[in-house]
Order: sequence, then structure tokens, then C-alpha cells
Amino acid sequence: MRLLTGQIVELYDAQQRQLGQLTIERCEGDLLLGTFVAGLDFQAVESLFRSFEEAVDLQALSRVEKLDMAIRALGLHLRSPNAAGRLEIHDVQLWSDGGISCRLPEHNESGLNVSLAGAAVTLSPMRPVS
Repeated sequence: MRLLTGQIVELYDAQQRQLGQLTIERCEGDLLLGTFVAGLDFQAVESLFRSFEEAVDLQALSRVEKLDMAIRALGLHLRSPNAAGRLEIHDVQLWSDGGISCRLPEHNESGLNVSLAGAAVTLSPMRPVS
């Protein structure tokens, strides 16, 4: 799975609900930035993200931390419509203006190694150490 600037990927949760689509705008280290268009299943989690945004605006840090833990518990990951596999993500922030940011893991549960090079993210199978 290769992620490129301008590419559209789908956002899923651990319950396999397609929450929407993310258009990748740029990568900065392990930070992925883009725009989000909600899917039909997003309504199931929308209030969580709106509460998070409100807590951030109010600088209610203890509430932000609790909501962040609840968002992490969703098990969010990305899938490309044209490729097999999934990419676990964390530190997901989804804003009411359609902006989205998330962090990419160095290693994920599917055994793929993530390396960032400019605006592209390439996943390759990890090789066992002999």
C-alpha cells in the first residue's frame, strides 16, 4: 500500500464501519494531514469528535485526554480502495471544518513497516531477523 499526496483513502474503525474518506494533502514526518468527507457510518462516532474539538477549544485538558482515549479505542485505520491491507493510525484529530490529522505507526499489527519519503508513504513487509 502506497500513500501519495492527493490520494483518497477510507477511514474505518475496529467494527469495520467505513467512517468516511480522507484526501491526503501532505506528510510531515509521521504526521499525515488531509481533508475528510464523512461517510454514512460517521454519525455513530461524530459526537465523540465534536466533543473533542469543543474540549480543545476550551483548553479543557483533562477532558481532551479522556476523549482522546475514547477515540483511540475506536481502532481507527486506513484502507486504500485499490489495495489490500490496512494501516493502523493514532492521534486522530478530525475537525468540523473537514480537516483531519493522524500519526502513522513505525510498525503496525499487520506486520508492515512504514517508511516516509517526502509526500509518499510506502508499506513493505517486515523481514524476520535471523
